[in-house]
Amino acid sequence: MNLLLGVVILLHPIAALILIWAFMKQRKWRQKKLFLQDQNYQKSLERHKSNGNKLMLGTIFVVFLAFIAEIIRAKFDNVPIYSYMIPNNFHASGGLLGVILMFILWKSGHSTNKKIGDDSFSRTKNLHGRIGDIMSILVIIHAFLGFLYLLQII
Repeated sequence: MNLLLGVVILLHPIAALILIWAFMKQRKWRQKKLFLQDQNYQKSLERHKSNGNKLMLGTIFVVFLAFIAEIIRAKFDNVPIYSYMIPNNFHASGGLLGVILMFILWKSGHSTNKKIGDDSFSRTKNLHGRIGDIMSILVIIHAFLGFLYLLQII
């Protein structure tokens, strides 16, 4: 395998591992918020929202890196670009699903402080937390499938 191609292909998993680490660190806020006082809670909440925005942008960036890697891989293999761009494995399909779920998680996080009709805040906060829990499990599965895919293409 060409060294340049290897570096380009490895950019996606390295960036994804950093994103997974940041996502898991972000999830720990649920436990930490219980022990914060009112003033520290507001600062922590703002940091949590800011980090959530960064995670959403990071998710888009990691997916962008995956597309770029597949385009460059297609060029090196002398095959049409679309042959690698169509999701043809569980990792690629799961990645697109993951972006949608991450958007839902991000959107639900932004709606946790808005009271909708007679519904309380706690309902949307609990939903946001549960989505985060499900996402953490799916992220680990997705990373494992990505590792298997990486072994397949190397």
